[in-house]
Amino acid sequence: MKSFQRVIGGLVVAFGTWATLAAQQAAPPAAPQAQAAVVETAAQYQGAAAEDFLKKAKVVRVRPIGMGVTLPEKVTLALDGVEHFAAFKSIDERRQGMTQFGTGPPEMNFQDSWQCEIPAYIVDMTIGLGMVPATIERRVQNKVGSLQWWVTSMMPEAERAKQKLEPPDKEAFDREVLKMRLFDQLIYNVDRHANNILITQEFHLRLIDHSRSLRAQKALRNPEQLTRFSKSLLEGIKRLTYEELRKQTSRYLIDAQIRTLIQRRDAILELAAKLVAEKGEAAVIYP
Repeated sequence: MKSFQRVIGGLVVAFGTWATLAAQQAAPPAAPQAQAAVVETAAQYQGAAAEDFLKKAKVVRVRPIGMGVTLPEKVTLALDGVEHFAAFKSIDERRQGMTQFGTGPPEMNFQDSWQCEIPAYIVDMTIGLGMVPATIERRVQNKVGSLQWWVTSMMPEAERAKQKLEPPDKEAFDREVLKMRLFDQLIYNVDRHANNILITQEFHLRLIDHSRSLRAQKALRNPEQLTRFSKSLLEGIKRLTYEELRKQTSRYLIDAQIRTLIQRRDAILELAAKLVAEKGEAAVIYP
């Protein structure tokens, strides 16, 4: 535990939140060079140490985040003298048949559930994406839901775009966006928007809010968004197998959700191969 304390002991309170707090929106963050130097590595926001902290830490405080239709809560956790925040979500809404949202297209068998948050993290860890914070199941104040490591970030993508802040390495940033798009197609995420994409101090992406993902649809939702592919991520999605996913996620997903995820994986690999054949590997594949 001492080693874990050393890992996270230097963290400061996160600037970014789930869709950011209203107070933060009222006072937008300064330009990146004016921010405190905060670097959170994968060993801190993902993996066994972060998961263990989320499981074992004492719940000190719980308060509404105040934004978002899923009504997430900000939880203060403490373990062995170390404090950190987490985001707790307990929504579990399911509707059979067709659901109409405003003027948009209707959706069949709508689901908005904390139970999709944990499989999204499992998929990230399996394929090596490195963008979804550690997420576990836990009971908080007599409610069962998903508890997710509170991301250390500079601002959401919506604020970055508003301030017109350009990343120091645009190609590297664009490649992360392409990885995010592949992930969203893989998990059939219907709710990606600029406030649940968090930007770190070093212009890396952190992805939150996956309760409206993992629909039982075998076709890709927006295949036109997949134009270039990370070689390492293509290799990573090959590690997804029905048997292993069933073992890890059947507590949260029905069989159709697991099987269609594998079908979408295959569709992504087929699309990548097709584009390579048409345009050449150099135009389609990056490291």
